[in-house]
Amino acid sequence: MSIGWMPEVKDAVLTWYSETGLQHISVETDAWYQWLERASRFSYSCTEGTFTARKEMNKQNSIYWRAYRKRGGKLYRAYLGKSETLTLERLRAVACRLAGEQEEKQQSSSALVALPPAALTRLLGREAEIAAGKRLLADVRIRLLTITGPGGVGKTRVALELAAQMQSAFSGGVFWVELAPVRDATFVLEAIVQALSLQEDRRLPPLERLKRYLYPRQMLLVLDNFEQVISAAPLLVELLTYCPRLTFLVTSREVLHVRGEHELLLSPLALPEPDRVIEPERAMRYGAIALFMERAQTILPDFQITAETMPYVVEICCRLDGLPLAIELAAARLRLFPLQDLHERLTQRLSLLTNGPRDLPERQQTLRATLQWSYDLLTPEEQRFFRLLASFVGGCSFAALEAIYEQVEAGQLADLLTSLLNKHLLMRREQEQTGGRFVMLETVREFGMEQLLAAQEFEQVMDAQAAYYVRLVEEALGASTEAQDAWFDRLEDERENLHILLQWLVERGKQEYYTEMALRLAGAVARFWCLRWYSWYNRKERYWVERALLQRHMVSPEIRARALQAAAWLAFAQDDGVQAECFYQESLSCYQIAGNQEGVAAAYHWLGYLAWTIRQDGERAYSLLSKCAHLAENGSDLLALAHQALGIVALEQGNFPEALLHLTQSVALFQGQRKNLARALRGLGRVYYALGQVTEARHCFEESLKLSRETKDHLYLAFVFDLLGQFELIQGTPGCAQTYFEEALTIFRLLGTQRHISRTLLHLADVAQRQGAYEQAHARYRESLDLLFTLSDSEGIALCLQGWGSLAAQQKQFRRAAQLWGAAAAFRTQKASYSFSLPLESLPFPCTDAEGREARVRRAMGQEVFEMAWREGHSLSPQQLLCMVPSAAGSQQKHVLSKREIEVLRLVAQGQTDAQIAEALVISPRTVHAHMRSIYTKLGISSRFAAIRYALDAELL
Repeated sequence: MSIGWMPEVKDAVLTWYSETGLQHISVETDAWYQWLERASRFSYSCTEGTFTARKEMNKQNSIYWRAYRKRGGKLYRAYLGKSETLTLERLRAVACRLAGEQEEKQQSSSALVALPPAALTRLLGREAEIAAGKRLLADVRIRLLTITGPGGVGKTRVALELAAQMQSAFSGGVFWVELAPVRDATFVLEAIVQALSLQEDRRLPPLERLKRYLYPRQMLLVLDNFEQVISAAPLLVELLTYCPRLTFLVTSREVLHVRGEHELLLSPLALPEPDRVIEPERAMRYGAIALFMERAQTILPDFQITAETMPYVVEICCRLDGLPLAIELAAARLRLFPLQDLHERLTQRLSLLTNGPRDLPERQQTLRATLQWSYDLLTPEEQRFFRLLASFVGGCSFAALEAIYEQVEAGQLADLLTSLLNKHLLMRREQEQTGGRFVMLETVREFGMEQLLAAQEFEQVMDAQAAYYVRLVEEALGASTEAQDAWFDRLEDERENLHILLQWLVERGKQEYYTEMALRLAGAVARFWCLRWYSWYNRKERYWVERALLQRHMVSPEIRARALQAAAWLAFAQDDGVQAECFYQESLSCYQIAGNQEGVAAAYHWLGYLAWTIRQDGERAYSLLSKCAHLAENGSDLLALAHQALGIVALEQGNFPEALLHLTQSVALFQGQRKNLARALRGLGRVYYALGQVTEARHCFEESLKLSRETKDHLYLAFVFDLLGQFELIQGTPGCAQTYFEEALTIFRLLGTQRHISRTLLHLADVAQRQGAYEQAHARYRESLDLLFTLSDSEGIALCLQGWGSLAAQQKQFRRAAQLWGAAAAFRTQKASYSFSLPLESLPFPCTDAEGREARVRRAMGQEVFEMAWREGHSLSPQQLLCMVPSAAGSQQKHVLSKREIEVLRLVAQGQTDAQIAEALVISPRTVHAHMRSIYTKLGISSRFAAIRYALDAELL
């Protein structure tokens, strides 16, 4: 190392070489600023970027620092500032700017969906903690890091910063799990499932689903606000034990006290000694003072700390223990009080509470004092409004406040909101689809809830919420199909409030009024829960809806009927068709008692639909659907739905002319309603194909596909893809069929509809067999068969074994073919033990040359040998059958990847991001992500590097 070696700043430490040897100085210390006065240049590097800093002089002979960085063959520069302003935050900000927007996009695009919420303010005074946290998270031996500290110390803010900076260290992504709304520890795993948007294996318990998903992935899960569900800590250990590449970053007011835990304690922000005389310029190096200064200037732009005011600022920050939340709340009051008055009030308030209840931690007494003091500064009207706001989980809209807080006019309401926003007791969060929402910090909301309960206003507020939200969801229920998505976006924001409200109403169900309100709420909102595919919420809501139905108060038959329909919808969405049928039957009785003809018609429709889909009882289905059509009003959606269902039943029974009549009427009635029209066209296309009108069938399918895409009707879009795949396979274009089936499979996997996944895999196996891709066909058949056995789908098992037997015959494995055909015949004779609600749709065509192939195998083997092998297969148990066929894992050669997955993998190998791949293949980034998850699962890998390595080894590039 030579004297000419350039000084370097890295990890908050300056390293430079003097005549006496190597020197180290911490940035932002007195020695750092002294060194800057005599230095002329240095280099800086951090996660965000690098640059070289040089001291320069302007025309006024003023000395300052400028940063330089060469990028893309060009030299970029940025103003750093004078020596006394060179803090770590300033250095990092300039490094980010010089790194350029494109680099930032490249660094974050691969994990964009996994990014935690973006921070809106600078993180001050936490450089050491961030460096320590990064070092701990980078250590592969440390897989559970708990950020602890008192309430209001900034645990969540530090976790956000660590999550953002550790993106590149976790190939599987960084995911944020907000636990603030969760009050029951048994729902922690469900919250993680929801955050990861898991749709696979929905029948399994959450712990098993997470184990399967997380096992191969190198992933960081950030669990925020864990203290209220700390009894769930052992579940984290179980996940860590099973998933070797998983890491947890947890924020909690206390350590979890489990094996393998490491603690990152957040102390209050740095403070000067209270009695020490300090210059204003040097005071800014203390995090607490810098935070107070910055927040004060957002209220009073001209606010400055002088030698006269410095003692007051230091005393305020010290009295607040350096807690960021308390400092921010105090600074917000400068609009009301001069600094000296603020100092006096704060001192008096804290003094009164130093001997508070001993059952509370000392740190909590201090924070409680800050919050109490802030609350006491509000006017009586503001206090009441603050208490009301605290009752909302996840915030509320302005419309909700207008309806619930009826005592004031809209102008006064806006003034109250502005006041609380200015006092930092409330935040406004922008929502892209539905506008702004007003939310509280969780600590502030908890304090507000205490005040609400102390004021004995909780029941009154919840009554008001019930009246508002029941009106809201009933209005949404009556919206047209085309307006439904906009309404659902509104309900999306309110789902936590709706859940808490339903639970509260049911728990108070000893009174008739609350039972009625619970049933009204459930009856109106269930359609939203199902159509937005909230499997987590469905599970909880189904419990509360069914519990409400058990309360036998004298509510009107019509209200009960609608709630029964809600319970049926929830059961239907979870493929519990038998239970759904029971609820619809009782709903029918209630509607008949109420004399509601439309309700009776709707019940007949669903009972007819279920009679066909779960019982294959065509006669009963036709009778019930005909009653629906008879009762439905002319031109109504219900009449169109009845004709649609009657057409499908007629189609499945082979009565094609009648099917054509009903489905043509349905299409005519649904004109102008894109979502329903798409579904009717799909059925009409099947009828045209059955009648041999191929051109008309293709037109219906393609128009249905177009409309389903426009309306983002994902489930039914997958149905159209699946039908088009069948269409192309029959037409002799297996390549096109494969593309459609793969698109359908991607969506079915996202939605977690296992029955459709199994059947689409079966279609893809048939395609692979047709193309001579035998290894891929084996893998698809086995994956499908595993699912079909799990679902007890005897019909599907028979089809799978029949196709697999044909594959064996093509490969001259005649004995295996005969055994598989015998096993297929055994399953065909079994009565299905399942009761699925969601339909399977297929084109009515003969299944290939199955009979001819079997005859050829008989001739090749001889009749007696063939019959012996056939009987062997017929007598096999499911366990023996699964042992006989090779596992999917044993067949995972390069062709196990679909054509689309190979395209995605090739683009990944070229270094393209998910967004770039989506643009190149004209698909959504979400679909790219699903393809990548499928590739990882099939290949047993967990990183892009491993995927590229596989592509090279398999000669796919």
